Amino acid sequence: MLIEEALKFIETISYTNTGKELNSIEKEILKAVWNNQTYSTVAKNSYLSAGYIKDVAYKLWKQLSEILGEKVTKTNLRLVLEKNSVASNTYLPPDISDNSTTGDFDSKDYISQLQLEIQELKQTKEILYQSRAFLESVLNTSLDGIAALQAVRDSSIGNITDFRFLMANPAIAKLFYSKEEDLIGDFLLKNKIFQDNSSLFDSLIQVVETRKPLNQELYYETENIQNWYQIIAVSLGDGITFTIRDITQTKLLELELTRQARIDSLTNIANRRRFDEYLEQEWQRYKREKLPISLILCEIKDFESYKNVYGNQKSDEFLIEIAQVINNCAKRAIDLVARYRVIGNISLP
Repeated sequence: MLIEEALKFIETISYTNTGKELNSIEKEILKAVWNNQTYSTVAKNSYLSAGYIKDVAYKLWKQLSEILGEKVTKTNLRLVLEKNSVASNTYLPPDISDNSTTGDFDSKDYISQLQLEIQELKQTKEILYQSRAFLESVLNTSLDGIAALQAVRDSSIGNITDFRFLMANPAIAKLFYSKEEDLIGDFLLKNKIFQDNSSLFDSLIQVVETRKPLNQELYYETENIQNWYQIIAVSLGDGITFTIRDITQTKLLELELTRQARIDSLTNIANRRRFDEYLEQEWQRYKREKLPISLILCEIKDFESYKNVYGNQKSDEFLIEIAQVINNCAKRAIDLVARYRVIGNISLP
């Protein structure tokens, strides 16, 4: 007996007795059991948890037991079908004893049609296998952490209290200091990143409830180590697909470039650009608070004469020393020391 024949029979009796068709997960469970495969294999191929597959299988065996009138399990499925002569009845040709309802019957056409259906099923199975293999390859080689999570709801009021991992790729498992197989079925809030960022968890809940995607950056510091992540989440049934990308190196580079754009390369204090920005910011703040603001301009007298006598290198060292002395006098966090270059009547950044 072929698995296609068994599936056809089970689909027929299931629909006849319950009015419901088998879903894709139930079909995968039946195929796996028929081929002596485990629930874990179904879970991995379907990107679902083994616990969820076991729950579906339990309901499926219970339903078939009620329909067939005897206990059906994953170990005796084939035996029960053969015992009930399913193989000989699954694809029987129409009853030709009553020509008034069936007319002439061509057995060759029937067999040809049956063979065609089986061939189409095999082709569909191959396409699904290739698609899953491709998806698994993409997930396993992706540098981004990718996961599918099911919402966990309070049974009394229906609110989402957590998310449970249905699928996770190696990158996200590494990010969460875990293994893929250990992460499946685990809870999102067990991870410290989400324990410390309740607003992010609330945002994920909103993705499920509103069906609106989330795309935001997350800053997270552990043991004085700065980390930045790009978080993307979209709804998936009563759950989400979740992508997290480590953008720490990019953010550190951006910060360094921003710092360099505002720092005088010689004296290592703020440059004219930073001075202008900060002065405007503080001016508006003190204006709102109606408080006085202090500004001190220091000019190095006869600096050109010094430069002519001692040369460029000594002049640069002289400027660096003066800048550090003044900078050390700035005790408050809001104090800013900047280099304000002036040549003739022209001020330079």
